[in-house]
Amino acid sequence: MAAHSFGIYPRNDPEQELRLKRFFLGIAAYLMNSVFVLVCWRMGYFSTTIVTRYAALMVTLNLMFYCIIRSGLNKRLADPSLTFPQMAAATLVVFNLMYFSGDARNTYLVLLLSMLLFGLFRFKTRDFAYLALFILCGYTVLIALLLRQRPDDVVLKVEILQWMALLVTLAQFTFLAGYIGRLRHKVHVNNQELAKRNMELEVALQRISDMAIRDELTGVYNRRYLMERIAEEAQRCLRNGSVFCICMVDIDLFKQINDTYGHPAGDAVLRSVAATVAGSMRQTDFFGRIGGEEFVMVLTDTLSEGALITAERTRKKVERLTFPDIGAELRVTISIGIAEHVRRTEPAATFKKADDALYRAKESGRNRCVVEQAGHQHDSLSA
Repeated sequence: MAAHSFGIYPRNDPEQELRLKRFFLGIAAYLMNSVFVLVCWRMGYFSTTIVTRYAALMVTLNLMFYCIIRSGLNKRLADPSLTFPQMAAATLVVFNLMYFSGDARNTYLVLLLSMLLFGLFRFKTRDFAYLALFILCGYTVLIALLLRQRPDDVVLKVEILQWMALLVTLAQFTFLAGYIGRLRHKVHVNNQELAKRNMELEVALQRISDMAIRDELTGVYNRRYLMERIAEEAQRCLRNGSVFCICMVDIDLFKQINDTYGHPAGDAVLRSVAATVAGSMRQTDFFGRIGGEEFVMVLTDTLSEGALITAERTRKKVERLTFPDIGAELRVTISIGIAEHVRRTEPAATFKKADDALYRAKESGRNRCVVEQAGHQHDSLSA
């Protein structure tokens, strides 16, 4: 079971996956260098023992780095990509080949420089300078070992000249790495700024979109959008025979609230009532303000009996509201007129029936729900 659950890349960790992809890119470079090593072997520059040792060293080092990254131990390090350790290890592998390559030693300097490209786009100036110093010190040790153990394979004047050429080349690489690093940092900062502006733009667009469909004071749908949704619901009713109910909601004696406590208090009441009514509805229903203290609830896939239950529950919730910041004695009630939409009729006709039901609720004492249906009506009195 465990073997089946293991993957080459870690699941749900994009950063580690990216690091491993870069690692396998380095593996590809190793394989290309290995082709050159095999060519040298065929030409007699290396013995089979040297090539076997090279292969074992390459496999061991890369397997070690893969295990560190795949296990997540690299996350504890300052450089979780292990760029410097991997390049330092590759440098030592190349130096090992150079020690045994005889006349072909200088060709491996080219491979060494090509390997530096992997750090060119990752290192800062300081990091690349450390790597350059490591390479120069390593090359110095290599020359010293060759002078001591294989003096016939070394022309000191040529080796010194190559060391100086390597120094100049590494200095240029270091400068270029710093320049690319600054560009990379600038791009990173610009990307962050762009992402921030995109987020601000999305927020602004969402605000504009909300302003187009939302009532500014209460945050519920405005009249225009509400009418569009009702027209769509009427079309759905016409196509598949579904039903819906329109509930006209009016805050009782709202003018007295404004006259007694002021318009800011009236606005607070509107917001509180709107939030309470909206919280009483299903996600498939929709609710909006059509003007003043009047709101509309649209209950989809609901018969008048179910609409009455929802309206009653909503009315009772509003009745229990308190407004301590306005006045401890303030109590707010609502009246609701309910009409079930009949297929093949215009939404305006259903609106008219709901408005008539609301009128009767007001006339019969307020704080109640009245259902208006074809041919009859049903009143739900307040407790």
